[in-house]
Amino acid sequence: MPPSKDALRRAYERHFECWNARDREGWISLFDPAITFDDPVGVPTKRGLEAARRQWDASFTPGQEWKITPRLTYYRGDEAASVIRNLGVIGEKRFDFETIEVWRLGESGKFVSVRGYYDPPAEVDAYFHAPGQATR
Repeated sequence: MPPSKDALRRAYERHFECWNARDREGWISLFDPAITFDDPVGVPTKRGLEAARRQWDASFTPGQEWKITPRLTYYRGDEAASVIRNLGVIGEKRFDFETIEVWRLGESGKFVSVRGYYDPPAEVDAYFHAPGQATR
């Protein structure tokens, strides 16, 4: 049975809460073991909980921090789609850009896919173009 709209909304809101509070374990717990990340769309798909861990670790290296805020969001079926404001710092450089993201919640109540549409900053681009790994 697909998740309810309320369950989808709660899980999606929890994603932002955990990310912005730098709660790594809480954030990773939101994902199904078979999660796929197309982040950004067009680079190799990253798979599994190890990919979620690497996503987190690549975003919060020393001297780097990101805060994310949903703007326009639609909840339809098992997906949440948003325009998201990304505020980041890498060393002395500040970033402020928007992404379009689609998150799909599985029957387990955990996210099974994430698709992001944007051009990553050059400072983090190498991570996003790294080969995907089928890990569980």
